Parts: sequence; structure tokens; C-alpha cells
Amino acid sequence: MSVPTVYAAYGDKAGLVRAVAEAADLDADALTMVAELEDAEPARQLAAMAAYDRRLFERAGDVIALVREAARTEPELASAYLDGRRRGDETRVRVFSSWPAHTLRDGLTVEEAVDVYAALCNIDVYTTLTVERGWRPDRVERWWGEALARELLHRV
Repeated sequence: MSVPTVYAAYGDKAGLVRAVAEAADLDADALTMVAELEDAEPARQLAAMAAYDRRLFERAGDVIALVREAARTEPELASAYLDGRRRGDETRVRVFSSWPAHTLRDGLTVEEAVDVYAALCNIDVYTTLTVERGWRPDRVERWWGEALARELLHRV
């Protein structure tokens, strides 16, 4: 495909990146995650979000890492990358804010919970565990779900 054809279809690099990101979201089956979030208890919601991230990174992790690196020198790609991060954070804020009072660990705010989630469930951790350490993706997903519950939820 010629460069003019790509620009005619997507407008610019950021438009192309957004289209790839939307395709990755569809491949990761965001609808499944949304269905699993409905009426589930917090630990199950965390597991559903971890499962979504695993599917996303399994299918589009290379693209995410590439866009993040390109964003260092391309402002329009930086904007597209940050838009994706922002949308994920907004979803987590909505989910965590919907929980009953005292669900989060004592002293942990919703914003801090989103930060902890971002520190645990990201492409770098996924790549380190699967590529460098030889973990299977389902093991990463299980570990994320357990670690998120342990780090975010109030212990009874």
C-alpha cells in the first residue's frame, strides 16, 4: 500500500495508530471484559481486567511497545499512546469508584489504586515474565489477578 493511500485513509500517523489500537481492543475482546465486570465482586472484576490486559498484550504487545518508543520523538504518536493509557485509566477509575466503601485497602485512594494497577499490569511486566522468564500468558494473568486483589482490596 502506498504512503498517500495510508494518509488518505487515516489522515496521519496518529490516525493510523488509533486505528491499530482500536483493532487491538477488538481483538482483545473488550466486550467480554465489560460483561465480566457487570455485577461481579471486586476480586472477579480485577481478574477480568487482568484477563483483558493479557489478551491485549498477547495480540498487540509488540505494537504497543513500538508506538510507545516512537512516541518519544513523534508528538502525534505520543498523543495517541497517552490517549490509550488515559482510556484504560478511566475504565479503572469507574470500576474502582463503583465499589462499596472500604473495599480498597485502608488508606488507598482510587487514584493510587489505578497507579498500582498500572505498575503491575503493563507491557513491560508482561514481556519480562513471558519472554525473559518463560511464563505462559495464563500464568501471568493468574498472578496479576492474585497480586491485584492482594494489593488493592481490603483484607478481612
